[in-house]
Amino acid sequence: MAATNTFLAKLVRAWPALPYMALGALLASVYIASSGTAWLSDTEMNGGNLSTLIIASSLAFGAVMLAGTFAAPKVRVGLEKPFAALWGGAMSSAGSLLVILVGPYYLYYLLPDWAIMTLFIFGAVLFGAGLGVVALRCGQLFGALPPRQVILYVAYSQFVVGASFFIVVGSPAWAPVSGGPSLAGILVFVLLPAAAGFLAMLSRYNEQPTQGLERSLSRASLPKSFWKLLAVVFVFSCIVSSVYASSVAISSIDTTLNGSRLVMLVRMVLALALAVVAVGTEGDRLNFGKLYSVVMVVSVALVACLPLVTVLHTVLSQIVSLASVVFELFLWCTLAFIVFQRRVSAVIVFGYGYGAYQLGNGIGWLSGAQALGSLFGAVGEAFAYMIMALIVLACAFVIFSEREFDRLFVPQIEGAPTLDELLMQDLTAERVEEGGDDEPAVKKGRFGAAIGELAETYQLSPRETDVLRCLAMGYNSSTTASKLHISWNTVRTHTRNVYGKLGVHSQQELIALVDEATAGE
Repeated sequence: MAATNTFLAKLVRAWPALPYMALGALLASVYIASSGTAWLSDTEMNGGNLSTLIIASSLAFGAVMLAGTFAAPKVRVGLEKPFAALWGGAMSSAGSLLVILVGPYYLYYLLPDWAIMTLFIFGAVLFGAGLGVVALRCGQLFGALPPRQVILYVAYSQFVVGASFFIVVGSPAWAPVSGGPSLAGILVFVLLPAAAGFLAMLSRYNEQPTQGLERSLSRASLPKSFWKLLAVVFVFSCIVSSVYASSVAISSIDTTLNGSRLVMLVRMVLALALAVVAVGTEGDRLNFGKLYSVVMVVSVALVACLPLVTVLHTVLSQIVSLASVVFELFLWCTLAFIVFQRRVSAVIVFGYGYGAYQLGNGIGWLSGAQALGSLFGAVGEAFAYMIMALIVLACAFVIFSEREFDRLFVPQIEGAPTLDELLMQDLTAERVEEGGDDEPAVKKGRFGAAIGELAETYQLSPRETDVLRCLAMGYNSSTTASKLHISWNTVRTHTRNVYGKLGVHSQQELIALVDEATAGE
């Protein structure tokens, strides 16, 4: 860990969540770029340049994340270097600045059209590629967190997105060049990616372990359900972004910007709800499998209804975009859960998972902006939307259903906690062996050594060892369940296994066995 007497170290100690707000700056960069709020000028009459930026940056974003999976060991080590994320953010900021410079009122009239377009696309690629590096680092940070902490920090990150967006919208409209983007918009658009990299870099001062955790780098560690999830992620992202892109292509810039404000307001409400859920909801109510099903059903219904309500077509397109936002947050949480619960490298999990999402987003925008109109003309708008809705429906409930989601988190090791058990843990919960305020030293010294020796001798699983420790301290099943943040039935199952392996028949016999082992230390 870096020196702890610097201002930044003190700042992170005072606000441990600060490095994780890198995700908020990352998502804000993407949203502000895709909304056009900060960088479009008054010469923009349609969504042509907006679509080009999103297509190029999304494809580069996804390509960097997917490429990282093929050199996962080297990428993992590289990302853990102090300034790796900062360099990624700086690259993205350089791309943002280039997009601004080749726009109207700057270099546009000094260079030929082909040079302007080449530089514009190059800037968009730099923007997306740099964010891909930052996203991989954010994946490492979030993958080291327990699930409820992930949900809370993802909720916090949405407030960063909202604050960034409304700073641009609410700031004075003064622009360096009349008709061009505002100064506030330029600064936010250019500096946000660098801010994301800087915040991710602050993890070096965080006392919570995010590096050196044992993670599998083998793709074989991932279940078949994960690969089915990737298929759904890609198809869903592709279709939803295609629908939204087709709406942007035929809408005025003012309509697109107003819709972005509406989506952001609803996004803030959802972020608040997510924070409340993370802090105040019992674990058995945090059913992400059902959330997945709800998002998919709503998305299917919206896509299918788009051609039936011509008057509200633009509004429904924005709601489809909002469904995509919800799905993205669900995906980020799910990928972090997989890294934490299944002990697989974040480079592998996020590289494939979020990389597929961004790749689908880029391909979807490309088809929506250029090919979807031809499809409407060939088969009719209503029929085309119905086909897309059926494809999403098939993915949601045939390829990867709610049952497949549950299979995604089946423990590979006997006694390892399930996702439900992890979600039941309080935000401030610590593992029993780490001690609490009311039992500072009982678990250490001879007692801890005796528990470890018994666990090794009788081949107890990690969770069975936790139960053994609690039983040896005199806790009953209910108290043990509370301490370990697992269900009463799970405690009873582990208790039977512990009794059988140790050859005891009651808690008193177990305590006597532990006392004997402790005395012999």
